[in-house]
Amino acid sequence: MTGDAFFAADPAARTSWRQAILMGANSRTYKFALGRALLVHARAGRTEVPLRELARTYAMELVEHLRTAPQAPEVTSMKETDFLSVATAESEASLAAGEPTERLVESAMRSMPGMVMRKFHNLRNGSPIARPSTS
Repeated sequence: MTGDAFFAADPAARTSWRQAILMGANSRTYKFALGRALLVHARAGRTEVPLRELARTYAMELVEHLRTAPQAPEVTSMKETDFLSVATAESEASLAAGEPTERLVESAMRSMPGMVMRKFHNLRNGSPIARPSTS
């Protein structure tokens, strides 16, 4: 099913959200962690969240997800500064503290704008996710 057909079946905000999760350009754990982080802030009535605060929530969602669903990297070797490498290295300390380490937050802040936040609202073919009209 194409993204357009998926949205046309039920042109609602919930469908746009489902489309981002099911058909979004992000792969692996990243989109699930960002989606959960966005939901945490939305449930609190937030429509704007500073990057550092979103990165903290995103990082913890990612390490929680890695605890139950470890990810195999798409490439055979990653730099130790790659966000997934940092998350793996910092997950034990973050989980023990109940909050992400500063290294993990800084890594998330560096990686989010150029990676997960750039792809989250786009489909795998590069087109944007459909949104309900606001009229």
